[in-house]
Amino acid sequence: MSTKILAHRGWSARYPENTLTAFAAALTVGCDGLEFDVQLTADEVPVVLHDPTVDRTTDGTGRVSRLRFADIRQLNAAAGREGFHAVPTLEEVLQLAALHHPTGLYNIELKVHEGDGRALVNRVVPLVLAHPIGRRVLFSSFHHGCLAYLRSRHPEAAIGLLFEEPVLEPWLRAQAVGAWSVNAEASWARDVIEPCRRHGVHVCVWTVDDPVAMRRFFRQGTDVLISNVPDVALRVRKKV
Repeated sequence: MSTKILAHRGWSARYPENTLTAFAAALTVGCDGLEFDVQLTADEVPVVLHDPTVDRTTDGTGRVSRLRFADIRQLNAAAGREGFHAVPTLEEVLQLAALHHPTGLYNIELKVHEGDGRALVNRVVPLVLAHPIGRRVLFSSFHHGCLAYLRSRHPEAAIGLLFEEPVLEPWLRAQAVGAWSVNAEASWARDVIEPCRRHGVHVCVWTVDDPVAMRRFFRQGTDVLISNVPDVALRVRKKV
């Protein structure tokens, strides 16, 4: 199986991150799927935003968890680029994915900025699994307790353990909770690809924008490569 290329927050090097424009562009150019972030508004609407606040990516201010969806919807998520880009809901992104690439792979990162993540799991996961592309989704998070809870409630769901710093034998942690993958930061991921796969655990590498590093990961046979420049990744993969 060749490495799947997922666009990190959509085609975020060219378009505003985590917007419908960035997602549509990535799938149109030929990506195998998307990586994006989900969290809840004050009125528990799942929205696609990375940071705990709207300050960096929109023209507004405040914590996502303290703002109602109607207020967030008025903000421009262009992040300094031209045009108006609304913050999308999770449902909108799922619909877009189903339209453009219904057999793709979709890595939804559960952003647990506060609390234990259970409310996020309870609101997001049933919605996703009920969707036509729900079985094409990998749920990932740095909050492994949140993923363990998800697994206990929805054993049919695929989960990926996110790691930023190097860890010894990450496949053991993945096996302990029945995770599909270890999602490793690119600076150290190459050291765990072979042993993870030998132990039956897939590897997703993030975030890879350098063509030389891409080539190395493709040749190593990593399962998933996540990139801000999916057009570059697609060109490199063709030549490997």
